[in-house]
Amino acid sequence: MRTLQILFFSIMYLIPATIFIFLAGMVYSHNRHSSKHMTCSLLFLSSSLWFSGVFTASLIFPKYINEIVVYWINGSIAIGALLSLHLILMNANMYKGKNGKFFKLLFIPGIVMIATIPIDSWMLKEVENSFIPGPGLIILWIVDFAYLAVNLFLAVKEMKKGNQAAKLWFRGMLSFFVWTITMLVGSILLQHTKFNFITFLIPHGSLFWAYAIFLSMAKYDYLSSYEKRYNILFQRSPLGILLMDEDAIVHEASPQVSNYLGVSNKELIQNSILTFLSGVDKETFIKAHQTFFQKRIRLTNEELTFVNKEGQEIILSFDSDFILLEGKTLQFVIVKDVTEARNKVKHENYLAYHDTLTGLSNRAAFEMKIQELISRKEMFDLVLLDLNKLKKINDTLGHQAGDHAIRYLATILQEAAGNEHHTARLGGDEFVLLLTIDKTESIIKQIRKQLAIPMKRSDSEQITLSASIGISRYPLDGEIMDELYSVADKRMYEEKHGVKLRK
Repeated sequence: MRTLQILFFSIMYLIPATIFIFLAGMVYSHNRHSSKHMTCSLLFLSSSLWFSGVFTASLIFPKYINEIVVYWINGSIAIGALLSLHLILMNANMYKGKNGKFFKLLFIPGIVMIATIPIDSWMLKEVENSFIPGPGLIILWIVDFAYLAVNLFLAVKEMKKGNQAAKLWFRGMLSFFVWTITMLVGSILLQHTKFNFITFLIPHGSLFWAYAIFLSMAKYDYLSSYEKRYNILFQRSPLGILLMDEDAIVHEASPQVSNYLGVSNKELIQNSILTFLSGVDKETFIKAHQTFFQKRIRLTNEELTFVNKEGQEIILSFDSDFILLEGKTLQFVIVKDVTEARNKVKHENYLAYHDTLTGLSNRAAFEMKIQELISRKEMFDLVLLDLNKLKKINDTLGHQAGDHAIRYLATILQEAAGNEHHTARLGGDEFVLLLTIDKTESIIKQIRKQLAIPMKRSDSEQITLSASIGISRYPLDGEIMDELYSVADKRMYEEKHGVKLRK
């Protein structure tokens, strides 16, 4: 008989108590630093105490049943009611409202009732060698049910906002409320009948509330774990996230990093990042990487240009720090593709200093270059060229022919001067070269020779172009740009006299 009794009470109370302890540990391990997780975990522990209290009072220390009922069981129920209220107030963001601090006043009745439990004859009254609930215990029950009513009200409020988890909480709490009232009233009415065993079922209503919370976690991601939140951030981050060791071996990489490198995530993991960075000096990279790693140097707004596996030139901006993961120090890198932005800046800079029609340097670039040469105090020649009869070409053959002639001359000048000399279009049909004095004569001869070759048009018609040329020399003809330009301009127009367009 005793064995059956132990088995019965173990099934009725120890198994639910163990379930609540398991749930408490599971919720707490999901996020140890979240107040919601901690509160929910403590709520489950208080429910576990309720079941274990009934088991202890019924089977282990029945002679102390009154003390256990008052201090242990009702104390754990009261604490659970406070925790339940706190949890739903946090979930409904009631503390963050304008009058959020006033909601904390709701806890005063419960705290006061818990504090008054030790008062003699307050919780239990002795009547004819038996004990009946005292005024304090009745008030405590009223307070507990009042908290449950507030929870139900807030759950309904959250339901109206479209909170799907709140529907589960409402059903769980309502079931708990109805169950507890039914069992409590039944235990009083049937205490002297063969159905008095329903007294033992009062705590089991809390399983409805626990199941509702567990289901909301599984179905609606309520109280999500560190791992799940991290995974969502890692997988969906618009930035690339990378974990590397001292040898630049990739331990983790977000999908965005794989996109940047033009490889699959499977190819990337446990391989050196250098394998995927074409155009990068690998020796310099690994040396710098290991230095940063050993000295724990954090990087900010650094940039790396490389060609990925798909043949695209990519520019990445990155920041880095160091983290200790499972006893191993890794470099945590956040990368962002700035290729488009940098190319846009390059294009804007190009447009600022280049002529759009010919691709040569423009007037702004020429002025910068000549000032640079003057500052060096080295002798050079300024060669000014003017395409003859451009207006006639435009008027008789059209502006397309005129533009073609300008581009044709620009190509001749660029090929003759090469990259070691500066060539620019100042505007219209006017060009300028900045040449070393020992190369001026040969370059001008080459230009005239190339101009003697007729320019072919799309309609197979040919035009022979000519240009007037004027030369000034620094510092013999002037020591500032305006003087040099003025001298070259005069000499160019002297040569221009008598030049005719040949067709």
